[in-house]
Amino acid sequence: MNKLTPQEIKARIHLEQVIKQDWQPPVKRYADWWMFFCPFHPNTRTPALGVNLKTGTFKCFSGECGVQGDLFTWHMLRHNTDFKTAQAYYREQLPNVASHPMNARSELKQRRPAEPPGALWQLQALAFLQLCQTTLWEAGGEPGRKELARRGVQEYTARRWSLGYNPRWRKEPGSAWGLPHAQTVWLPRGLTIPAFVGMDLWYLKIRIFGHNGKPVEKHAGKSKYLQIQGSRPALFGMDHFAGRANLLLAESELDAILVWQESGDLLDIASLGGAGKQLDSHWIPYLLPYRRIFLAYDQDKAGLHGARKLAALSQRLVVSPPPEGDLTDFHQTGGDVRDFIAQFMST
Repeated sequence: MNKLTPQEIKARIHLEQVIKQDWQPPVKRYADWWMFFCPFHPNTRTPALGVNLKTGTFKCFSGECGVQGDLFTWHMLRHNTDFKTAQAYYREQLPNVASHPMNARSELKQRRPAEPPGALWQLQALAFLQLCQTTLWEAGGEPGRKELARRGVQEYTARRWSLGYNPRWRKEPGSAWGLPHAQTVWLPRGLTIPAFVGMDLWYLKIRIFGHNGKPVEKHAGKSKYLQIQGSRPALFGMDHFAGRANLLLAESELDAILVWQESGDLLDIASLGGAGKQLDSHWIPYLLPYRRIFLAYDQDKAGLHGARKLAALSQRLVVSPPPEGDLTDFHQTGGDVRDFIAQFMST
């Protein structure tokens, strides 16, 4: 073990875990970055120290500090020592942190828990979303407002769920979003639907509109929705959980928003974002407190199949489709969503 080179040591000891143990837990976690408060200058509001999980390096993004380095630099700065001493220290630690040869940085992707998109993606997506939120309530957002009104979604609800409207198709290079340059980020015309968990935006989906200013049935023969490149799977609606005894899973995000508007005081609302979407194990702990979870998927083949597949996971999951179509269809034809929910909750 004593013959390991500095590069081999860094491959076996993860810098972010060292900082977590030596300093404090991260404040934010992105796909390739963990953000900490910087210990090398006064930093208590916005975490300035970023650790790149791919390169095993750290950097303070504050203008008054700017310190940067690797695993050895961290130890030298924190303990006021030299490189030789830092090497010796980590060699002594290796029997504890690398008890088998598979504990290398190459395994990081497999063991890392689900995380939101990276910092650059967050910045680009939030800037785009803010523009769309503003547009929705201006002259250019009239098609979006008409569609929300058709669905029965009130202005308060749309604002509460941060909905927006993109008035024209756009495309941007992946590099601008922190993605490989060869990838293209398409931003179609339509309603923008963000999925937040805490302060992080996990995905951004758009209900695509055509040139006539109306929602399309399908775009290019595929889905009527487009999820922005670089998005990560999440449990939509978690940011609005109020600790109710029961939960309703709607098939689509817009259905979930409508149900929240009509009966959010009766139960919590969420969506996996589609009939074929499976529940990622990362989100299961957030569902454990609920006594029952009602699966109000669409009254079609895909919806019923998806709901039954989920219901097979636990007896607490109950298939509860609306009387006709989907929840929005039911509402539009005069159905009382609140009464429908109150009835199946009482059984």
